[in-house]
Amino acid sequence: MVEPAFKPSLTANLSAEIHPVQAILRFFRAVRYRKAIVIVSAAVSILLGGLYYFTTDRVFRSGASLLILPTGTNRWTTEMPAERQTQNLMATYRTMLSSEVVLEAAAKLLPSEYRTDAEDRSGPRRGKILRDHLEVGSVRDANVLTVAYRSTDPQIAKAVVDSILSAYLAFTHELHKNTAGELLDILTNEQHNLEEQLDAKKAELLELRSQAGEVVLKDAKDGVHVAIKRAISLNASLIKAHEERLEAQSKLVAVETAVRNGADLQQYAVAILDSVGEEMLRQRLGMSSTDAYTVSRINQQLLEDRAQWQTAMQFYGPESHKVRELGQRIQVAEQYLRDRHELDGAQRQEISNAQLAPLLLQTAQQQFQQAVAHENAIRVSYEEEKTRAIGMDRTTAQLDILELDLQRLRAFYDVVLQRLADIDLSQDSGMLRTEILDHPEAASAPIWPRKAPVFFLALVLGIGSGLAIVYLQELLDDHFRSPEELQSHLGLPVLAIVPRLELFADRGIEAVAVHMKPNVPEVEAFRTLRTALALAENGVQRVVVSSSEPGDGKTTVVANLAAVYAQSGKRTLLIDADMRRPGLTPLLDLRGEKGLSTLLRQDAPIAEAVEANARFSLIENLDVLPAGPRPTNPTELLTGERFSDFLAWAEIHYDQVLIDSPPALVSDTAIIGRLVDGVLLVIQPEKNRRREVVRAAEGFPALGVKVLGIVVNHLASENDKTYYGYGYGYGYGHGYGYGYGHDEDAPEGENDPDLLAHPSRKTGQEAA
Repeated sequence: MVEPAFKPSLTANLSAEIHPVQAILRFFRAVRYRKAIVIVSAAVSILLGGLYYFTTDRVFRSGASLLILPTGTNRWTTEMPAERQTQNLMATYRTMLSSEVVLEAAAKLLPSEYRTDAEDRSGPRRGKILRDHLEVGSVRDANVLTVAYRSTDPQIAKAVVDSILSAYLAFTHELHKNTAGELLDILTNEQHNLEEQLDAKKAELLELRSQAGEVVLKDAKDGVHVAIKRAISLNASLIKAHEERLEAQSKLVAVETAVRNGADLQQYAVAILDSVGEEMLRQRLGMSSTDAYTVSRINQQLLEDRAQWQTAMQFYGPESHKVRELGQRIQVAEQYLRDRHELDGAQRQEISNAQLAPLLLQTAQQQFQQAVAHENAIRVSYEEEKTRAIGMDRTTAQLDILELDLQRLRAFYDVVLQRLADIDLSQDSGMLRTEILDHPEAASAPIWPRKAPVFFLALVLGIGSGLAIVYLQELLDDHFRSPEELQSHLGLPVLAIVPRLELFADRGIEAVAVHMKPNVPEVEAFRTLRTALALAENGVQRVVVSSSEPGDGKTTVVANLAAVYAQSGKRTLLIDADMRRPGLTPLLDLRGEKGLSTLLRQDAPIAEAVEANARFSLIENLDVLPAGPRPTNPTELLTGERFSDFLAWAEIHYDQVLIDSPPALVSDTAIIGRLVDGVLLVIQPEKNRRREVVRAAEGFPALGVKVLGIVVNHLASENDKTYYGYGYGYGYGHGYGYGYGHDEDAPEGENDPDLLAHPSRKTGQEAA
């Protein structure tokens, strides 16, 4: 059985993600072709904007700004706490400015000629009318309020703002003045109460200190009483003295145990004796510290002599008098050091335990007794300080509490005094000062409508609406509109673009345009396709031609492609493998009892079966194998070993083998595609749905079938091009389907989609 020529991985995916730039360019192309929609939408929007501009009432705006400062500060500078407090209350001031009380008072202050906006209004309704056109805001990070009013009359807008400012200033003046008077009474009473409490606490503190009998001192750094701090220090010293006593006791016990057991005492001498005791021990044993000094001096002189000897050896040689003298001096020094080392070792060995024991025991006992005495002295001092600190604890705690209460009362008293000093009833604004920074003025030009903004907004809305309509049409349009888009979306090369072909006959070899008029420009696309296949990698000899759906013109393409191969001198075999709904067989008028279905059911040798079923030399170098009678099991015939053997035989005896197969979504095409070099996919962009084409292109690689490329069919002429350059065609039609149960004995053309597509047959693609 012939192995498939191409086995891609099942994860192959032809459809590439569209790059954002490509999507934008595609949308721009759509806008260019549908620019009339955008232009009309913009024009309508501008007309509506002009109508709005000329019919809408003009609105004027008048505004002012207020500076709010806390009292007790300079008019133009404030301290940070008061400034922060005022900023936190800006929302309250904005609410007050637009409150019903202020607006009602402002409505009453309005002159009669400026009451048009609130004419025939009374009560809360009049204030609500003013609020509907009022704008109140604040400047960020500044104690500034802004107020503005909109009206169709600039003088009315100015008068309303003036009235609101006057009403607001009168309201805040009365409010703050009353508040300041009430606050003054409260703070005065609070001051008297705090003074009484302070006097009582001071008297209580003095009485307690006199009862304590002494002045209790505290450390200035950490606030701890000196007696308690001294007790803590003595406690730490006691712990350290206790550790020293335990260490001295352990040394004494160790020496006594070593003496009792007869152990070597020299290691204990090093651990117990200090420098003075060690020197006394050396003198008692006949050893002096001057001996160690002498040995050190001899070692230093020996090093110097050796250095001089090496230098003399380099300059004078070994026979020199100076070299011999230095050598003798070095030998004497080395001999002395060796003798001294042996003498010291012998003296150390002569020191017996009997000589060391009394000295070590005496020293260890003295150290232990000193440690015990030191510990007892510190313990006595600690107990005295602890008793004194405990006796003072209750009195100290009471004194601390009274001092804290006194500090708290003094802090409250200072705050009350400061608040009393801040209150100034002589100021008109009480707790706050309000300054008018910008006075309202009558506007000379309306704020709305303005020509430029209205025109710009209308233009933007018009263009945006047009673009939205174009985008919506793009979403609803499920067709490919250019070969570039088709190639980019599927990731497959477009090998040829076939225009509309003129049909010279309804059926027979005369229906092949390449055969009837080989020199017309329209058939040049098939020669281009032949060249593209010849230049393909490793070449292609066996090709199956399919389409995404019926009616795309695959039969016309494969018939004309076979004709151009034959015209080039190549022996070509054209096979109609669409045994369900054959298109090539009726196109070439080859209906009969012989064909591919008969060949696959015969047991005769392949060569004999081909001889009996094929039509030879239909055109010079072109042999055709029709579909034959319609079988009930076309898929089983194509999957059998007989079909693969037939393709292997055809590969040997023909230069080129072309197969017309069913549309891609029928399993027969995938079965054939695995046995040949690849599949050509014929697409009509104007007719085919995008999702159907993508499904067909992605299905082949998943089944192990190589897709050689795309043939764009039925391209409209330049004078007859449609919206994106493609002509309208027909073929099988969307209603055509594949299946079993069709009547083989139906009259000729009854079940032929090419004959049923259009009775006039004006173009060659309609034959497929």
